Amino acid sequence: MMIDLTRRAAMAGAAAAILIPPAMGMGTRPVRAQGAARAMGLAYPRQIGGIELTAISDGFFEIPADQMLINIAPEELEAALSAAFIDPAGPLRGGVTAFLLREGERTVLVDTGAADLFGPTVGQMPATLAALGVAPESVDTVLLTHMHPDHIGGLLAEGAPAYPNATVHVNEVDLDFWTDEAIASQAPAEAKGMFDRARATAAAYGERLLPFAGETEVIPGATSLPLPGHTPGHTGYRIVSEGAEILLFGDVANVAPVQFPHPEAGVIFDIDPALAVETRGWFFDMLATDRTLVAGAHMAFPAIGHVARAGNAYAWVPEPWHYG
Repeated sequence: MMIDLTRRAAMAGAAAAILIPPAMGMGTRPVRAQGAARAMGLAYPRQIGGIELTAISDGFFEIPADQMLINIAPEELEAALSAAFIDPAGPLRGGVTAFLLREGERTVLVDTGAADLFGPTVGQMPATLAALGVAPESVDTVLLTHMHPDHIGGLLAEGAPAYPNATVHVNEVDLDFWTDEAIASQAPAEAKGMFDRARATAAAYGERLLPFAGETEVIPGATSLPLPGHTPGHTGYRIVSEGAEILLFGDVANVAPVQFPHPEAGVIFDIDPALAVETRGWFFDMLATDRTLVAGAHMAFPAIGHVARAGNAYAWVPEPWHYG
């Protein structure tokens, strides 16, 4: 895969500096019950057949819209944001959501949040898991959509595995890319931290880091779906239980008010922007046709909804809140 690594990594590295916002009242607080976690707005359980899926907010980051979005004219970007009642002149506030799956004795995480890698407004996930009664030792499986820092950051705690009994599954293409020393050596200094974190994570988990290829049932009830472009091995997961399903799509779209009406628009973190656009095209068409329940890591919390056709493009339709 030919990737303009220097240009893309430089842009991503510059954006990473912007992502570290000032403290905004998001510090962790001690909580002791699931009800408390939900009351704080950080956890949202949703039954998928026999699986309890809980969306967990790791917090948020801010970045100026015109520095985040690419391949869209300024006037179209302004119009899309204004239509969603977002001030085009202000920063975009993007959530970071991971997912907890519990069924019987299984405890699975899909992505792990950013930990302390993007400032004080993220890193809420460990406290919320504790509030839900999930000890780090009880997590047996982690499924990664890709190896960007806001998805793998929570895998390490002071350099050691944060989930000491978990096996970690990742697409082999993504693992190879982010741990390749030759590729890392071509990246500008401000982007090398992303590669360093991926290599440190791989080393910490060792034989418990398990790569997979293509579309496969990674664990019972969870089948991978290659969604390349955002990163080379970016992957979604189709979760199926008792006839119900949800498709967790990671970062196929990052800014819903812009990228659903303008699927051609990308974000600066896309490693292969053209492939990311191609993936969004067929993926959105499939979801709108099949009316599949989906969830994305950066959709507005709790990040669960559907994709609908809207003229020649698409719309994100958040699922009505489940009160039960």
